[in-house]
Amino acid sequence: MSRLETGKVYYFESQKIISESPHYFICIAKTDENKLILLCCTSDRQDKNKRSIELKGWYETLVWISPSDENGFTKDTFVNCNTTFSYSVNEFEEMYQKGILEYKGEISKSHLSQILIGIQKSPLLEQEIKQTITLSLEKYLDE
Repeated sequence: MSRLETGKVYYFESQKIISESPHYFICIAKTDENKLILLCCTSDRQDKNKRSIELKGWYETLVWISPSDENGFTKDTFVNCNTTFSYSVNEFEEMYQKGILEYKGEISKSHLSQILIGIQKSPLLEQEIKQTITLSLEKYLDE
């Protein structure tokens, strides 16, 4: 699978979240250990995680992206920068080969810049993961 890169959007049902429906995920980093770090997205304005973030005033950790042909979203979408999901490249490739995972598109560098701010502002992410993501995103954004 050649599309395992920062900024790519995927759609799949994850065993790592409590939901019976597929979600959009954005790849925000690929580590030296061949791990992909992703963020989950929601288009549900009443999503309990989204509402909890808003109630706590962590607005910068939610990034809004409107749908476009480039990103593959079908509705206004919110990216939660407070929780990351890690998959090995092999895991991801297996999911793709089994038809469980679908490539949808790519988000803009402008949105990735907003996500970087959200990651850095998140009170829930550990410093080590923030540093890994920051280094990866800054490198990608400078290209």
